[in-house]
Amino acid sequence: MAEGPEHPDDAFEILLRETVTKAVISGLENEHSWNDDIIIRLMDYEARAQQQRLSSQTLQVILSGRRILGRSQENGRPPRSR
Repeated sequence: MAEGPEHPDDAFEILLRETVTKAVISGLENEHSWNDDIIIRLMDYEARAQQQRLSSQTLQVILSGRRILGRSQENGRPPRSR
């Protein structure tokens, strides 16, 4: 028997985790100058996830994305052009 989402928000959380993952991968692969913008967006997602009491898995994906993008900027990626 196929199991459906336990809660209606599960589909939203899955989509959010996929969106965050794709943004982080894109930022790493393409060395986007807008990684700072992605990090700021992830910080907003983190605050909202905590406020809305989203799953720990969703929160972990957001936090990992922030950490990964922050490290890529610290480890010799070109500085953001303005």
